[in-house]
Amino acid sequence: MNETQLLTAQEQRVGRRLGLEPYYTLEAYDDANLHLASRPNANHAVGRLTIGGGFTLMILGLALALSGIASAASGAGFGVAALAAAIAGLMGSFGYQRMLGGYAILTTENRIVCDRSAGTVTFWQKSNVGRARAQRLFFAQISGLRLRRRPLATGWPLRRMVPIVALELLVDNQIWVIDSAADAEALRPVAEGFATLLERPFQR
Repeated sequence: MNETQLLTAQEQRVGRRLGLEPYYTLEAYDDANLHLASRPNANHAVGRLTIGGGFTLMILGLALALSGIASAASGAGFGVAALAAAIAGLMGSFGYQRMLGGYAILTTENRIVCDRSAGTVTFWQKSNVGRARAQRLFFAQISGLRLRRRPLATGWPLRRMVPIVALELLVDNQIWVIDSAADAEALRPVAEGFATLLERPFQR
């Protein structure tokens, strides 16, 4: 397992996912701990789409490079081939980065652990690219727990706003998202578990 990098940023950098369906499943819950794990294949659709976009850019870059070579061979001049090669190189580089990013998304796994005895909520993320990352909140930092209705932009290429419900922690002036869903009932077991372990009522 990769060494975990503990982030100290005040804003949430790990585990923030908004969607119409819960991103996490309740893996374990008792009087002392609550464990959430990202759903299997939760990131596959976005990861594959990103990889596909990167692959398409690389193919287009290759086609452009070959077109430039063909134009130069037919007498269009070296300048045309050089320009085509430069643009193709940029497209290929960006495409490769997109594919690498897509693979990282595809293999990403997120967890949230609420530990009553330690008094901490830890957000943890790993993938097959780069180091694992984690962020930790102490119960004393958490000023509130709430279920809040908020809009979410969905769809491509036509975007539309859909109402969802988010389970949130209030930390100073920051909002940390635990999970979200179109149906608040889908979040009920997790919401009640956090309320019990944190010993906090829900804020409106």
